[in-house]
Amino acid sequence: MKLARVFVFAVAAALLGFGGIPFLHYIRADSKPAVQLDAEKAAPREVDDAVQQAIRRDYAAAWQALASAINSNDPGALNENFVGLALDKFTQRIRDQRAFGLKTRLLDRGHKVEAVFYSVDGSAIELKDTASIETQILEGDTVIHSDRAEIVYYTVMTGAEDHWKVRVLESAP
Repeated sequence: MKLARVFVFAVAAALLGFGGIPFLHYIRADSKPAVQLDAEKAAPREVDDAVQQAIRRDYAAAWQALASAINSNDPGALNENFVGLALDKFTQRIRDQRAFGLKTRLLDRGHKVEAVFYSVDGSAIELKDTASIETQILEGDTVIHSDRAEIVYYTVMTGAEDHWKVRVLESAP
């Protein structure tokens, strides 16, 4: 039994490292995390006010969806806000944690986001996000590991349908 607990803890630690997503104000289904956006240094194109507002809204919605998906082990919750590499990565993470009987609770203190690059055609934006996050790994209803951190993420968002979607979300080494 002790060996099984050690194994589950090792898997939980690996899941924490995979995607490096820790959070500290629990994201409920009806609340979005705070996102502060600084777009002053974006290049080669200026980010207008309407795009800034949309990025803040859609980036917060993506983190809210990620928290919901990882907590409920439901990758379908990602489809509205993620595409490409980010969608593939988090879908696999959910499959892995579901296979081991785990789930992750993300708690969020907010995001300080800087626009780094905004494409000339306005179809993609790169963000640098400093996020204050706590991640709790649960086995059933028991927290088996908790980690608090301030993590830097690099994100690429692309325009899709009528909003922005996260295409890449990677933590800095």
